[in-house]
Amino acid sequence: MLIDTHCHLTDPKFTDVRSVIAEAHKVGVKKIFIPSSNIEDANRAVLLAEQEDLYAMIGVHPEEIDNVLNIDLMIDELKKINNKSNRVIGIGEIGLDFYWDKEKNTKEKQIEVFVSQMKLALSLKLPVVIHMREAEIEMREVMEKMDNLPEGQFHCFAGSEEFLEYILSKGFYVSFAGNITYNNASELRRLLRLVPLERLLLETDSPYLAPEPVRGSLNNPANVKIIATVIAKELNLDSDILIEITGKNALCLYSLDI
Repeated sequence: MLIDTHCHLTDPKFTDVRSVIAEAHKVGVKKIFIPSSNIEDANRAVLLAEQEDLYAMIGVHPEEIDNVLNIDLMIDELKKINNKSNRVIGIGEIGLDFYWDKEKNTKEKQIEVFVSQMKLALSLKLPVVIHMREAEIEMREVMEKMDNLPEGQFHCFAGSEEFLEYILSKGFYVSFAGNITYNNASELRRLLRLVPLERLLLETDSPYLAPEPVRGSLNNPANVKIIATVIAKELNLDSDILIEITGKNALCLYSLDI
């Protein structure tokens, strides 16, 4: 089953979401998972999932924490959204991103918000979708301090080989976006080959990171088929076999019987 496990369909760049979904279905994409970036976006993602037979993750992205005035209230809102819909399958996208931290000085708050959502996922028995950029040391420190870790997916992976081995040892799944198809992505493709097939997922991260040969255009979930073809070639696999394996992985991680 071809599944795009990470597609921001609520992004305003998608002006005709239904046609985007229809295009994806035409090329064989069976399911699309929609992550969210803040509380308002989480509500939109759940509504869209209910309307279009999709699935949603709810959470606050590290780049959105300036809008978090009270972490306890944020967690309460996420609980309410989860309780009102059976289309919520995970907590995300959450994580750490210190790319802009020198300007914003948000490190401490990012960590607090991230840990609170990791604990929420544990309490709700939901997997997490983790975003990490220029935060590998801090991410590992946070994970090692927690008594228990939820299951989850490191999406659009861009860490080191050492960190990849660490998260795999903790049972996490890994996905790569369209940038793995780029000519300058040889290191990503090397890391890809280190991921066991049973821990690999497919994603587009739409509308961002459109793959070759459509790089520079608005990425969309139909392009997950292009990404699957490139990854399968890199792993010396038939693309249909890769699609079947990664689809089963997604259904397993997110506890879906479809």
